[in-house]
Amino acid sequence: MSNANWPDVWKIRIDEELEIELPLVEIGNGFYIYSFDMTGESRWNRHAAKALTKKLAGYRYDGFVTVQTKSSGLCQEMARDMDCYLELRKARKSFMKDPKHVVVKSITTQGEQELWVGREKYERFQGKKLCFVDDVVSTGGTVDAALAMAKEIGFEISVIACVLTEGEEHTHYKGIPLVSLGHIPLPGALANNE
Repeated sequence: MSNANWPDVWKIRIDEELEIELPLVEIGNGFYIYSFDMTGESRWNRHAAKALTKKLAGYRYDGFVTVQTKSSGLCQEMARDMDCYLELRKARKSFMKDPKHVVVKSITTQGEQELWVGREKYERFQGKKLCFVDDVVSTGGTVDAALAMAKEIGFEISVIACVLTEGEEHTHYKGIPLVSLGHIPLPGALANNE
């Protein structure tokens, strides 16, 4: 795709050692994003976790919460010295006890998704302050779902940590501090200039 307004690749720096290139991709109906997929990217996750952990030094939280799957590796790295973290799953599993769920809408997923977690996972986080970990915060749909789950389960999100903000730059989301490593534009609907 060729477009005079947006380059085919957007470069971002995770930290002083790691710069990566994000390709411009269509996600459906002529809507474009710069694709940042951390799934399976061990090096990206290590560098981002280290940089985010430094930026979170002044914030109070008891643990981490994330949404499966794109942020799982990042959260695993950030929670390396903890016993566990809370991961919200995208499907109900038969082994979940007294499961809780909420509905989420994200720009990178067609339609609505449900987030699920069982009591065997969430019970130890009730009454705690957690840091919500995400790869990219764009429209805030995933953060809203995590906030709904926090209310449903009974924990507080005291800070949000993401690698990138997209579209609108954020330092807070609904009054909650948001820590990020960088920002990327959201091209959105593009006219074909070929």
